[in-house]
Amino acid sequence: MPYCTQCGRYLSAGETCSCSTDRSGYNAPPQNNYYQGGMQQPQYGYQQYPQYGYPYPQYPQSPYQQQKKSHTGLILLLVFLGLFLLGAAMIIPAMMSTVKRSKESVIRSEANQISKAANTALVELDEEGINTRGLYIISSDPEDNVAVPFDSDTFYEHINKYFYGVSKYKYFVVIRNGTAEYCAVSTSWTNKNDYIGTWPAGNTPRYYDKDGGKGAETKKKVNLDDLYWHAYDRIFG
Repeated sequence: MPYCTQCGRYLSAGETCSCSTDRSGYNAPPQNNYYQGGMQQPQYGYQQYPQYGYPYPQYPQSPYQQQKKSHTGLILLLVFLGLFLLGAAMIIPAMMSTVKRSKESVIRSEANQISKAANTALVELDEEGINTRGLYIISSDPEDNVAVPFDSDTFYEHINKYFYGVSKYKYFVVIRNGTAEYCAVSTSWTNKNDYIGTWPAGNTPRYYDKDGGKGAETKKKVNLDDLYWHAYDRIFG
């Protein structure tokens, strides 16, 4: 049976509904019989937010945020490494300088102790009636002794009593009339990297001065052999 497409009223054959004339110019939307059986029409528009109290959906972290976090950790690591290297660059030279001064102080002290032990040994030799007068050199190596007026073995026996560790050093002592007036000590004759101690002491090793002064300090790196031959030339040259 035909019906009006405007108001939905059933019409007789050939009948025209009066609503078409009352609502001229208005085109009503077509009716859909599919939803007339009680079925719910679909709702259009935005999805409703969950009611208060319901949890919102959790979204995974974006790749950009993950990348940013990893870069932050790398930057902190580089900063820490830079601070560590800066601290090491400041501390290590200071530590090395402290160690060097300590070793120089120790070897100068050893030169002082050997000179004192040599003087004590010479006093004992003199008390034993041995002639200790003159200007000569006694060395830790007997073949380097020069112009010694007595048996040097006797001197070694006496000096070992007053300096027990003297045998581990290389040294020579310049003696004038029974008194040690100059001493130079090291652990090697030829190695210029070994520390050298002299008495009279100085900030650096001193050369022997025949005129009785303290002697000039060395301005360059020398070894014990250099100091020995300088003293030799001053005395016998």
